[in-house]
Amino acid sequence: MSDAKSLAEQLAECEQWCAARPEKEYAPVAERGLRVLPQHHAELEKPLPGQIPQVDGWLMRSDVIGFVGWFLLALVSVAGAAMIFVSVFRSLERTEHPFLYATLLTLLISALMAYAPLRMLLRSHELIFGDDSLVIRRRVFGRLDQEWRLPVGEEVRVGLAYRGAQARRRGQRGGSYAQLSVVVGSGDAEIALGVDLKHDERARLAILIDHYYNGSGEVPRPV
Repeated sequence: MSDAKSLAEQLAECEQWCAARPEKEYAPVAERGLRVLPQHHAELEKPLPGQIPQVDGWLMRSDVIGFVGWFLLALVSVAGAAMIFVSVFRSLERTEHPFLYATLLTLLISALMAYAPLRMLLRSHELIFGDDSLVIRRRVFGRLDQEWRLPVGEEVRVGLAYRGAQARRRGQRGGSYAQLSVVVGSGDAEIALGVDLKHDERARLAILIDHYYNGSGEVPRPV
């Protein structure tokens, strides 16, 4: 892969390469994955939306869409709820309380449909760096969803590699393909996370960790 390409682009290419092959063929290569190299640290000069510095690390909010994005999402959601209400009301108009029943069912269906996208939007990863341990906490809807802890020794290895996580292929072909996790190792211990993140978020997460333990200089702070 070209050195001029960003780590996120290399990650996307690697997963595309895996998607075109059976697991027994791509697994040995994908398990080695991509290492974070010193030249990747320069990518930190370009701020990533949702990347917030903290006293002891970083907070990375996912899928930051801004005011316009939230407005459009709300607009689409209201339109979708209205369409659901009309469809449900037609099915219940012969009942004793069609308006009440249709409203309750619409709220329930809308909540179920909104849960997955909101879970993707309202989540964050908190990096807490220490000389003897690395702690990463994923929060969803502001509440702790999962936590990873890694005892840190003299050497910390950071990369993006296949650790068994797969996603379904789209289209008629079906099947699944590899998704590369953010993998951090020290000594015999290893943690793997982040397959639910976009390529640029996974790459930034890996680079931030590698820069702290293996880089030099200060990480540019978003203005």
